[in-house]
Amino acid sequence: MAMFEKVVLLAEDDPGHEAMFRHAVSHSGVSCRLEVVHDGTEVIEYLFGVGAYKEAGAPPMPDLLLLDLKMPKMDGLQVLQVLRRVRGEDRLRFPPVVVLTSSDMDEDVAGAYRWGAQSYIRKPLDLDGYSEAVRETLRYWLGLNRPAPPQRAPLQHASDI
Repeated sequence: MAMFEKVVLLAEDDPGHEAMFRHAVSHSGVSCRLEVVHDGTEVIEYLFGVGAYKEAGAPPMPDLLLLDLKMPKMDGLQVLQVLRRVRGEDRLRFPPVVVLTSSDMDEDVAGAYRWGAQSYIRKPLDLDGYSEAVRETLRYWLGLNRPAPPQRAPLQHASDI
């Protein structure tokens, strides 16, 4: 693994969509390491390094979370709600969240943005369209977008300057 390789966390419960995503990433020309979880509970466990992810040591914080909405145990909107409550005003604590879902319902789009998603993409149904959407998403979020710099601890004394 390259030292500064970007990590993408894909939350996707449909094996066919996961396979399409893997195919799209491999043909995207974007270098990244893909981690996959299959339900909303796994997303939370991964991001907080608990449950199945506690034993292996804390997994790397992803640079981007691609979140399906319609998942078992905890759906994507519930994941966004948990992250919003935990993150509070600290917008840098977790990676940007891009909803990548089959739903085009206005209430899902509105709910995703209300709970803190940075982007909402409806999955194209054909492989070429899907691959293009994944490629453009990765190029933007892992390449063009400049994330906020890490927060530094506040200075305690003037001598710390």
